[in-house]
Amino acid sequence: MKRNMAYSALALVLSAGVASAADVNPGLQQIANYLGVDAGAYSATELHQLLGARDAGDQSTYDYFLKHVGATEAAAVTAGKAQIAAQVGLNPAEYTTAELIRVQQAQREGDLQTVSFVVSHQNRNTIVNPQVAMGRDS
Repeated sequence: MKRNMAYSALALVLSAGVASAADVNPGLQQIANYLGVDAGAYSATELHQLLGARDAGDQSTYDYFLKHVGATEAAAVTAGKAQIAAQVGLNPAEYTTAELIRVQQAQREGDLQTVSFVVSHQNRNTIVNPQVAMGRDS
């Protein structure tokens, strides 16, 4: 009897932690309310792109994101991904599992530069080598 109660309490605590990790921040909720969409179904980037397309009158881009064609598997939130995101204090829909693990390891090592690099999504930028100008200067 005590064992069943202990397991039930543990399950309740773990499920509450996962549920709270998937909460949407108030700013994104406000944007979603303005657009008339579900905030949990879109990443922050998608919501901002929807807002920009709506404000610019770009109906094709707006419809594209409304149909959620731009959603990727990386944005899928599993229980494990939500748990890691909760541990590092990030929204799981905005990061891949690999990025969350990288942030978690950097936090453990006290590497604030790597944490900032991944949290700001700079790790997704393509690095381009500048090309030397060819020809004569005018």
